[in-house]
Amino acid sequence: MTETIASEDLLALRMRALGLTDDGPVGAGSPGVTGAGAGTGAASGSGSDRVAAVARYMLALQGQDWRSSRWALGVRAASLAGGEVTLADVTAAFNEGRVVRTWPMRGTIHVVPAEDIGWMQSVAGTRPLAGAAKRREFLGMSDEVLERLVDVSLQALRGSEGLGRDELSAVWTEAGIEWQSNWRYHLIWWLCQNGLATFGPTDGAVEPRLVLAEGWIRNPRTPDDPLAELAARYAAARGPVRAKDLAWWAGITASDAKRGLQTATEEGRLERVQLAETPGAAGALWVPAELLGASVAVPDWLLLPSFDEHLLGYTLRDPQRDPAHFERIVPGRNGMFLATVVHRGRVVGTWKKITRKSGGIEVAPLPGARIDTDALAGELARWSAFHGLKPGPIEQADHAEP
Repeated sequence: MTETIASEDLLALRMRALGLTDDGPVGAGSPGVTGAGAGTGAASGSGSDRVAAVARYMLALQGQDWRSSRWALGVRAASLAGGEVTLADVTAAFNEGRVVRTWPMRGTIHVVPAEDIGWMQSVAGTRPLAGAAKRREFLGMSDEVLERLVDVSLQALRGSEGLGRDELSAVWTEAGIEWQSNWRYHLIWWLCQNGLATFGPTDGAVEPRLVLAEGWIRNPRTPDDPLAELAARYAAARGPVRAKDLAWWAGITASDAKRGLQTATEEGRLERVQLAETPGAAGALWVPAELLGASVAVPDWLLLPSFDEHLLGYTLRDPQRDPAHFERIVPGRNGMFLATVVHRGRVVGTWKKITRKSGGIEVAPLPGARIDTDALAGELARWSAFHGLKPGPIEQADHAEP
């Protein structure tokens, strides 16, 4: 008989899967990764070990905002890897080639474990590439120019320890290529999406530098069934989830999402459950078995980064936030998700740093919500410690502007 999950339990289970509770890691290790990852010695290892464990567990974290993506790793470290980490630990994980920033799927940049990027692109990278020719036509970039840009870029990367965006485009100019400013993003995306390059080493202050994927990614994994691997690890780190959530998140077809979840279920890596009072396919959810019996201690307060998987991991986000407040979290519905203040799993406001060098923040409650700034001080102290800052004041705006 299919187990049923009450709607009021959905949020707590998601928070547990997301590594945003005080309970420690779910299960004995990274879902689907034998002998590596969260819960397998990361707590007793280095800070870089813990960062890598979080990345393996989560599989992919939104990376549009470089600074925010670092805290997305840091905020989960205590729960998923048994100990806090610092910004220096995140930098070390990148510089050691354990974590990279690149485009695995959906045409969106993510932070991913280096060993997983290749097979992820084989499953989810074909659809974004299918539209590339049309995009180049719009940009006015011919196939001949693209080939020349790729050749010059790869040659320059082979003779370097990594190049920033400006440094790479300077190479094009030096090679005598007449290029347009709106070509740069597309060319870098093309190199990464095709597995030729990736963003790897960093000094911590600015985004990682572009390096050749070959050589930098030293221990690539090749799962027996990449589609089932994608489904199992996505659901394990975000479940309970719907097939529609996976299809959107990975940018794959609905049929592929269902097939991957079904295979992972047949392999015993996931269980299919039903959301109470939602019969049929609309209420079908997938979740790792160990999550169903896990205790859940949802923190009172969290400061989550912009673009966090707490919201971006799903299409159905109602358990985590009031749909009426969507435009206050994503002003103008422009796709730019603000950093969020979360109370017992629900978004109750947004926040931002007061100044670049300060450890202080400004919080903006959503309409009808209240933020207890005294209670939030502990979470601010954790965020400040991660960044090597002294905790500053918590200022409160009237409300988040739409």
